[in-house]
Amino acid sequence: MDGARTYLLDILEGYFHQAFAGVLVALAVVAFFLILGFMSNKILSHSLKHFLKLRKTDPRGKTIGKLITNLIRVVVWFIILIMILDEFGVQIAPILASAGVLGLAIGFGAQSIVKDFLAGFFFIVEDAYNEGDIVEINGFWGTVEKMGLRATHIKSWKGVVKIVTNGDISSLENYSKADNIAIVNVGVDYDTDLDKVESIMQPFMEELKEKYDMITDTPSYLGVTELADSSINIRVVAYTVPNTQFGIERKIRKDIVNLFRENDIEIPFPQLVVHGNES
Repeated sequence: MDGARTYLLDILEGYFHQAFAGVLVALAVVAFFLILGFMSNKILSHSLKHFLKLRKTDPRGKTIGKLITNLIRVVVWFIILIMILDEFGVQIAPILASAGVLGLAIGFGAQSIVKDFLAGFFFIVEDAYNEGDIVEINGFWGTVEKMGLRATHIKSWKGVVKIVTNGDISSLENYSKADNIAIVNVGVDYDTDLDKVESIMQPFMEELKEKYDMITDTPSYLGVTELADSSINIRVVAYTVPNTQFGIERKIRKDIVNLFRENDIEIPFPQLVVHGNES
């Protein structure tokens, strides 16, 4: 590098004043290292993602890819900064020693941050959740908007964003790892012929499977689940693609109402029967 800088300086001194030529050489050196930093970032990130077989379409690959990119960016630019300082004759040994002492002091004073980073690392390694998953963390339910080594951002259906540090996560439920269950409870009148209900519900289950792609298996009619005050309650359950169960529940309720109307099966409203003594 010294030889290239001297050669460039000799050329520029033939056209510019020596001081100005020195400034141009310095700028050229800085530009070279900046270009080197950008290229190194791109090549290392792409190579590591390819080596780990990370894909953008894979939620886990997307999450790990972001973390790898950020980590490589910090390391590469730190090295580039050290190389630039060394190129200009700055003694980097005291800087590295000071950075080590400072890092040790920060490590003792920031144990909670270290705890957060370790927790985030293990969440990623264990594939506990990824960006886009529906989760319930410490009682807060929502979609993972952003996942980092230190904190996780969750957005509820109301639009509220909660930031939870990874070290504080004590309760985690992920609703996106496996098929979800749609549960639909419907009441029928006490005068209803339950055998008739069962006879129309069985073919209706097959129709639901064919009608909705989000249903992964033929729904089940479980029969009577409760003798309520004003109705006999029946239940239908269906396995669905993750995060689609609530929409399927609404669709099934609508279809059941239409089915019962077509077959003259009454869905009762709450009733109160009063008995009086004859005088």
